[in-house]
Amino acid sequence: MRSLLLALPLMLGMQAPSAATDLRSGFAAAVELNAEIRSLTAQRDVIAARRSGSEALLPGAPTLSPSWRTQVNPQRSGYQEFEVGVDAPIWLPGESRALRGSVTAQEQQWEARLRQARITVAGEVRDAYWAWGLALAEREAARARLAAARLLERDMGRQAAGGNAPRTDLLVAQADARDAEGTLRIADGQVRDAVLAFRALTGRDPRSGPSESVARASIPGAALRDLPQAAVAATSLVLARAEERLAQVRDRASPTLFAGYRREREAFGERWVDRPMIGIRIPFTYGPQVEERAAMARAEAMSAEAQLATIARTFESTERRARAQREDAEALTGLTEQRYRALAEQTGLIETAFRAGNVTFIEVARARAQLAQADAARRRTRVERDRAASVINQILGVEP
Repeated sequence: MRSLLLALPLMLGMQAPSAATDLRSGFAAAVELNAEIRSLTAQRDVIAARRSGSEALLPGAPTLSPSWRTQVNPQRSGYQEFEVGVDAPIWLPGESRALRGSVTAQEQQWEARLRQARITVAGEVRDAYWAWGLALAEREAARARLAAARLLERDMGRQAAGGNAPRTDLLVAQADARDAEGTLRIADGQVRDAVLAFRALTGRDPRSGPSESVARASIPGAALRDLPQAAVAATSLVLARAEERLAQVRDRASPTLFAGYRREREAFGERWVDRPMIGIRIPFTYGPQVEERAAMARAEAMSAEAQLATIARTFESTERRARAQREDAEALTGLTEQRYRALAEQTGLIETAFRAGNVTFIEVARARAQLAQADAARRRTRVERDRAASVINQILGVEP
């Protein structure tokens, strides 16, 4: 058994990841694997049990107390007593209703916490997915640069071998090709790390898929009500107030109804005497303990109110900033595309001039370096534009 446990991590590590997945499917897979969400889901049964308890006839279980008393007498010829009693706790006035209100508030808070946990996982998956997207864009740009650099290196090698180009031009081409190879190696490592990070969350490898649609501009107040963080704060406030009401109602231990039957005799041969009993035990209240529970509930309510106010203050500005960044990303995407096309045309003209002997090879190398940088920039801005949509949806609490 011990050897099996020791080998288990190795066995798990050797398992191949599942099929590649896009952002939406990756989020669904991450939800299934997330420990906090699974723990919250299991708490549904706990709240259901509390609901059953609040709707029960009694606040607790009855107790049965059978007993027998006699004198220390081997012949048992003296006093004897047989007694059986039953104790049953009863609800305090308004306690059952207050407890049901508390359980209802717990159910609402549980739903809000589950939504918040899901959107937290969505944020983690989005970050991992777009980190992979950026790394992939960098690698694609590095591959394009390396392909062009190797082609130029071979061309300059042939020209230098034929005596049509100086060796210095060949060395420049070789240095640029080696630099492109190093850049690609770094980009490959970044993609590998991003894949591993995404796999750790989802159990799957990422793949390209359709980007998210940007959620519509929110109606003032409506989006805040739907925001998971605000929902958690609001339901926490409701729960704290319900707990305060319960603390005020439950100001003492539960009263107890008791009933019993006693059968006794003073000595052997005397007549048995039967005595039924019925009564109620009413505990006294203890003010400091009640006030402590009520004060704790009020403190929780004040904390929830403060959190809700903070969320309300920051939400609108955060959403506006994210939408402005999305517009900036759209504009930058167009600008980087225009810059790339201009540099591509310029590079073509410079290469034509080089073949005609009008410019030096260093001008060609410089133009190609600028073109490679522009290519990487336009690929990055495309990813940032799509990522900006995910940022807006994350702020609004919209799942992928």
